[in-house]
Parts: sequence; C-alpha cells; structure tokens
Amino acid sequence: MKAAHVITLFLWAFGIVNLFEPFNGWLFYLASGIFYLLLIAHLVECVIYRNKIHNSDDSPFVAFSMTLLFGVVYLSSIKDS
Repeated sequence: MKAAHVITLFLWAFGIVNLFEPFNGWLFYLASGIFYLLLIAHLVECVIYRNKIHNSDDSPFVAFSMTLLFGVVYLSSIKDS
C-alpha cells in the first residue's frame, strides 16, 4: 500500500475515532476539522470527477467508494479514456 493511502486512512481513522469517542481539548477540534474537511473535499471530488469515475474499469460503487476514501490519490490511478 502506498504511503499516501496509509496517510489518508490514518486521517480518516483519526476523525472517525473522534466521532465515537471524542477527544478532549484542542485535539477534538483538530480531529473534527480533519474529518469534515476530508468528507467535504472527497464528496466534491465525487461530483466533479463523476464522468471519470463512471468511465473507470472499476464498478461505479467501488470507484465512488475509493474516491470517497482516497480522493485524488485514487483518481490519479484511473487512466483517462
């Protein structure tokens, strides 16, 4: 697994852990900010790159899920047709 994938998954995990077991103090705000920024950014990427995702070799469900998790890291691996 590439370092970019590991970093992205770590940031998602950091934010999700904060949702279920909130951190104290400034760490709560940092984790919440990271989580919501990742969520919004990746949802926007799903909308903007919708055609590229549909034209990928993966099924639409897999492609949208990977975009939601990894964003441009996954999108850069899709070959343009």
